[in-house]
Amino acid sequence: MDNERPTPLVEDIDGTREKLEQWFARKLESDGPVRIPELKIPEATGMSNVTLMFDIEYEKDGKTFVEGCVGRLQPEIERPVFPEYDLSIQYRAMDLVGSQTDVPAPGLLGLETDTSLLGTGFYIMKKSEGRVPPDMPPYSMDGWMLNDIGPAERQSLWNAGIDTMANLHRQCRDYKALGFEFLERPELGANPLQQQLAYWENYGKWAMEGRAHAICDPVMQWLKDNQPENEEFGLCWGDARIGNMLFANDCKSVTAVLDWEMITLGNPLQDLAWWNYLDYFFADGLGIPRLEGLPSYEDTVARWEKTSGFSGEHYKYYFIYAGLRYGYILSRIMVAQNQEDQIIENFATTVLQKVVDDLL
Repeated sequence: MDNERPTPLVEDIDGTREKLEQWFARKLESDGPVRIPELKIPEATGMSNVTLMFDIEYEKDGKTFVEGCVGRLQPEIERPVFPEYDLSIQYRAMDLVGSQTDVPAPGLLGLETDTSLLGTGFYIMKKSEGRVPPDMPPYSMDGWMLNDIGPAERQSLWNAGIDTMANLHRQCRDYKALGFEFLERPELGANPLQQQLAYWENYGKWAMEGRAHAICDPVMQWLKDNQPENEEFGLCWGDARIGNMLFANDCKSVTAVLDWEMITLGNPLQDLAWWNYLDYFFADGLGIPRLEGLPSYEDTVARWEKTSGFSGEHYKYYFIYAGLRYGYILSRIMVAQNQEDQIIENFATTVLQKVVDDLL
């Protein structure tokens, strides 16, 4: 991937830091200025957004405070990964999860939809402590999960993540009662699955910019033709994967559930399938053994069923659905980067084709 950032303001780090100091001073009603000693942008920031990391220092009511912060900025690039990126939906969802459940969502410090300050919208979260399995390179290839812990710790970590995700699904079963009805998209279909399929079919057309997709498009048609019946729907985290969780150092608990940009309504089984699919993709899918100690996918489904109360009956369908979404997303990234030779056939679509050939 190239080095194009999702928004240009990162080129003026000092100016951004000063503007955020002024924003916090108004937000916190501090006794004097708010100081941000240093503003960092992690190198692993993806194409869908920009993340800022920093501390704020301020005084209020005669006391001195120091708070670790993480900022998420609305992307501003010519060819984004997603056609829509509504920070207010993510922020509202995290606020509800944090207030209505015991799932460890990030603490929130403020949302700014007025673009006049930084040139784009943003929200600020409290920094959560813990360590995250790496994406670049994936945890199956390098990093602390591979090198610093053993099979027992990996099993504990995996199960803690599954239990946390399942608890989210169980507690948000009645999503309307908790205030998540704002995620409904009735204009796209009669139920959440139909709405999601319509979204991803439209996404594929938008992402490919007029191209047909010889691998993803037929899979999309199969998904439309084989929708499960009599499903129970609830809240879905969306980008449900081990790399979007922070874990305690002893690997026994989750300290924060991150990245809610794909939050939606649907059969929560799709979160589990997405979790397993991405682990499969970065191991067996690429010819790399899974890390020793990680529970089997069959045991993972059974554990999730027991804790969430939802059925895993249609797991195969949602495993294929996970591959379809990942295939479209990576193909879109190839379009955005003008890598014509990898738009249709790339790592994600090659693995998708293998999964389809094996399961259908």
